[in-house]
Amino acid sequence: MADRRLSLAEKLSLTRWVRTTLSKYIVWDPATLLVPANPAIDRPAEQLIYSERRHLVQLFISSWAAMLVSLFGPLVLILVEGDRIQLAAGLLILGAQGLLLWNVIEWAITRIMITDRRVIEFGGFLRRDGGSMPLSKVTDLAYEQSFLGLLFDYGMVRVESAGQDQALSTIRYLRYPVLFQQELVARAIK
Repeated sequence: MADRRLSLAEKLSLTRWVRTTLSKYIVWDPATLLVPANPAIDRPAEQLIYSERRHLVQLFISSWAAMLVSLFGPLVLILVEGDRIQLAAGLLILGAQGLLLWNVIEWAITRIMITDRRVIEFGGFLRRDGGSMPLSKVTDLAYEQSFLGLLFDYGMVRVESAGQDQALSTIRYLRYPVLFQQELVARAIK
Protein backbone atom coordinates (compact mmCIF):
# COMPACT_ATOMS: atom_id res chain seq x y z
CA MET A 1 0.00 0.00 0.00
CA ALA A 2 1.49 3.31 -1.09
CA ASP A 3 1.71 6.18 1.37
CA ARG A 4 -0.22 9.04 -0.21
CA ARG A 5 0.61 12.52 1.05
CA LEU A 6 -1.77 15.41 0.59
CA SER A 7 -0.61 18.33 -1.52
CA LEU A 8 -0.73 21.84 -0.12
CA ALA A 9 -3.81 22.71 -2.19
CA GLU A 10 -5.63 19.60 -0.93
CA LYS A 11 -4.74 20.45 2.67
CA LEU A 12 -5.99 24.01 2.25
CA SER A 13 -9.25 22.90 0.65
CA LEU A 14 -9.78 20.29 3.40
CA THR A 15 -9.10 22.92 6.06
CA ARG A 16 -11.50 25.34 4.36
CA TRP A 17 -14.19 22.64 4.18
CA VAL A 18 -13.81 21.76 7.87
CA ARG A 19 -13.94 25.41 8.91
CA THR A 20 -17.03 26.21 6.84
CA THR A 21 -18.83 23.03 7.87
CA LEU A 22 -18.17 23.45 11.59
CA SER A 23 -18.54 27.26 11.69
CA LYS A 24 -22.00 26.96 13.26
CA TYR A 25 -20.55 25.01 16.17
CA ILE A 26 -17.10 26.52 16.74
CA VAL A 27 -15.99 30.15 16.91
CA TRP A 28 -12.74 30.10 14.92
CA ASP A 29 -11.99 33.81 15.16
CA PRO A 30 -12.82 35.63 18.41
CA ALA A 31 -13.03 38.93 16.50
CA THR A 32 -16.38 37.80 15.02
CA LEU A 33 -17.95 38.32 18.46
CA LEU A 34 -16.96 41.97 18.65
CA VAL A 35 -19.35 44.84 17.92
CA PRO A 36 -18.71 46.15 14.39
CA ALA A 37 -18.47 49.80 13.46
CA ASN A 38 -21.65 51.60 12.42
CA PRO A 39 -20.98 54.92 10.70
CA ALA A 40 -24.72 55.74 10.57
CA ILE A 41 -24.84 56.21 14.34
CA ASP A 42 -21.19 57.23 14.73
CA ARG A 43 -20.17 54.06 16.60
CA PRO A 44 -16.55 52.92 16.25
CA ALA A 45 -15.70 49.24 16.12
CA GLU A 46 -14.88 47.38 19.32
CA GLN A 47 -11.15 46.70 19.59
CA LEU A 48 -9.71 43.47 20.98
CA ILE A 49 -7.06 44.20 23.63
CA TYR A 50 -6.31 40.83 25.23
CA SER A 51 -7.42 37.25 24.52
CA GLU A 52 -6.57 34.15 26.51
CA ARG A 53 -7.78 30.63 27.18
CA ARG A 54 -7.89 29.05 30.60
CA HIS A 55 -4.81 27.36 31.99
CA LEU A 56 -4.14 23.69 31.23
CA VAL A 57 -4.62 22.93 34.94
CA GLN A 58 -8.35 23.54 34.47
CA LEU A 59 -8.44 20.74 31.90
CA PHE A 60 -6.65 18.35 34.28
CA ILE A 61 -8.95 19.21 37.18
CA SER A 62 -12.11 18.79 35.13
CA SER A 63 -11.10 15.46 33.59
CA TRP A 64 -8.70 13.68 35.97
CA ALA A 65 -11.08 10.74 36.49
CA ALA A 66 -11.50 10.20 32.75
CA MET A 67 -7.71 10.30 32.35
CA LEU A 68 -7.22 7.66 35.03
CA VAL A 69 -9.87 5.37 33.54
CA SER A 70 -8.35 5.81 30.07
CA LEU A 71 -4.84 5.02 31.34
CA PHE A 72 -5.53 2.12 33.70
CA GLY A 73 -8.65 0.69 32.06
CA PRO A 74 -6.75 -1.40 29.50
CA LEU A 75 -4.82 -2.98 32.38
CA VAL A 76 -8.14 -4.02 33.90
CA LEU A 77 -9.17 -5.50 30.54
CA ILE A 78 -6.04 -7.64 30.50
CA LEU A 79 -6.32 -8.84 34.09
CA VAL A 80 -10.06 -9.55 34.27
CA GLU A 81 -11.65 -12.65 32.83
CA GLY A 82 -15.25 -12.94 31.70
CA ASP A 83 -16.85 -11.50 28.60
CA ARG A 84 -19.46 -9.41 30.39
CA ILE A 85 -16.97 -7.79 32.73
CA GLN A 86 -14.60 -7.06 29.85
CA LEU A 87 -17.47 -5.60 27.81
CA ALA A 88 -18.52 -3.37 30.71
CA ALA A 89 -14.92 -2.27 31.29
CA GLY A 90 -14.45 -1.61 27.58
CA LEU A 91 -17.61 0.52 27.43
CA LEU A 92 -16.48 2.40 30.54
CA ILE A 93 -13.10 3.08 28.94
CA LEU A 94 -14.76 4.23 25.71
CA GLY A 95 -17.08 6.55 27.65
CA ALA A 96 -14.16 7.98 29.62
CA GLN A 97 -12.23 8.66 26.43
CA GLY A 98 -15.27 10.35 24.89
CA LEU A 99 -15.61 12.55 27.97
CA LEU A 100 -11.90 13.36 27.85
CA LEU A 101 -12.16 14.35 24.18
CA TRP A 102 -15.20 16.51 24.95
CA ASN A 103 -13.34 18.29 27.78
CA VAL A 104 -10.30 18.93 25.57
CA ILE A 105 -12.47 20.45 22.83
CA GLU A 106 -14.35 22.61 25.35
CA TRP A 107 -11.08 23.80 26.89
CA ALA A 108 -9.58 24.62 23.49
CA ILE A 109 -12.58 26.66 22.37
CA THR A 110 -13.25 28.68 25.54
CA ARG A 111 -11.73 32.17 25.47
CA ILE A 112 -11.61 35.13 27.83
CA MET A 113 -11.16 38.49 26.17
CA ILE A 114 -10.78 42.13 27.12
CA THR A 115 -11.90 44.70 24.59
CA ASP A 116 -11.94 48.46 24.82
CA ARG A 117 -15.58 48.22 26.05
CA ARG A 118 -16.12 44.97 27.97
CA VAL A 119 -14.79 41.68 29.34
CA ILE A 120 -16.07 38.67 27.41
CA GLU A 121 -15.99 34.94 28.09
CA PHE A 122 -17.31 32.59 25.43
CA GLY A 123 -17.02 28.96 24.54
CA GLY A 124 -18.94 25.80 24.05
CA PHE A 125 -18.97 23.00 21.54
CA LEU A 126 -22.36 22.08 20.06
CA ARG A 127 -23.79 24.75 22.36
CA ARG A 128 -22.67 28.28 23.11
CA ASP A 129 -21.91 29.68 26.54
CA GLY A 130 -20.91 33.22 27.13
CA GLY A 131 -21.01 36.23 29.31
CA SER A 132 -19.81 39.78 29.25
CA MET A 133 -19.40 42.70 31.59
CA PRO A 134 -19.08 46.32 30.50
CA LEU A 135 -15.85 47.92 31.66
CA SER A 136 -17.83 50.90 32.93
CA LYS A 137 -19.39 48.63 35.62
CA VAL A 138 -16.04 47.46 37.04
CA THR A 139 -15.33 49.05 40.41
CA ASP A 140 -12.71 46.78 41.97
CA LEU A 141 -10.38 43.95 40.99
CA ALA A 142 -8.58 41.31 43.01
CA TYR A 143 -6.55 38.28 42.06
CA GLU A 144 -5.51 35.20 43.98
CA GLN A 145 -2.80 32.65 43.29
CA SER A 146 -2.31 29.51 45.33
CA PHE A 147 1.11 27.92 45.75
CA LEU A 148 0.43 25.68 42.73
CA GLY A 149 -0.83 28.74 40.88
CA LEU A 150 2.47 30.48 41.54
CA LEU A 151 4.38 27.42 40.30
CA PHE A 152 2.36 26.97 37.13
CA ASP A 153 1.37 30.63 36.61
CA TYR A 154 -2.41 30.48 36.89
CA GLY A 155 -4.87 32.06 39.25
CA MET A 156 -8.26 33.57 39.85
CA VAL A 157 -9.38 37.13 39.15
CA ARG A 158 -12.37 38.53 41.01
CA VAL A 159 -14.12 41.41 39.26
CA GLU A 160 -16.48 43.47 41.40
CA SER A 161 -19.10 45.75 39.97
CA ALA A 162 -21.35 48.47 41.32
CA GLY A 163 -23.60 46.49 43.67
CA GLN A 164 -24.58 43.81 41.15
CA ASP A 165 -23.69 40.20 40.49
CA GLN A 166 -22.29 40.03 36.99
CA ALA A 167 -21.73 37.06 34.71
CA LEU A 168 -17.96 37.32 35.07
CA SER A 169 -17.58 38.11 38.75
CA THR A 170 -15.03 35.28 39.26
CA ILE A 171 -12.73 34.03 36.53
CA ARG A 172 -10.91 30.87 37.65
CA TYR A 173 -7.87 29.06 36.22
CA LEU A 174 -6.75 32.08 34.27
CA ARG A 175 -3.33 31.99 32.68
CA TYR A 176 -1.17 34.94 33.68
CA PRO A 177 -3.65 36.50 36.15
CA VAL A 178 -1.37 39.44 36.98
CA LEU A 179 -1.12 40.43 33.31
CA PHE A 180 -4.89 40.00 32.91
CA GLN A 181 -5.53 42.19 35.95
CA GLN A 182 -3.10 44.85 34.71
CA GLU A 183 -4.78 44.96 31.29
CA LEU A 184 -8.21 45.16 32.91
CA VAL A 185 -7.13 47.91 35.33
CA ALA A 186 -5.61 49.92 32.50
CA ARG A 187 -8.91 49.84 30.60
CA ALA A 188 -11.58 49.84 33.31
CA ILE A 189 -10.51 52.01 36.22
CA LYS A 190 -9.88 55.54 35.07
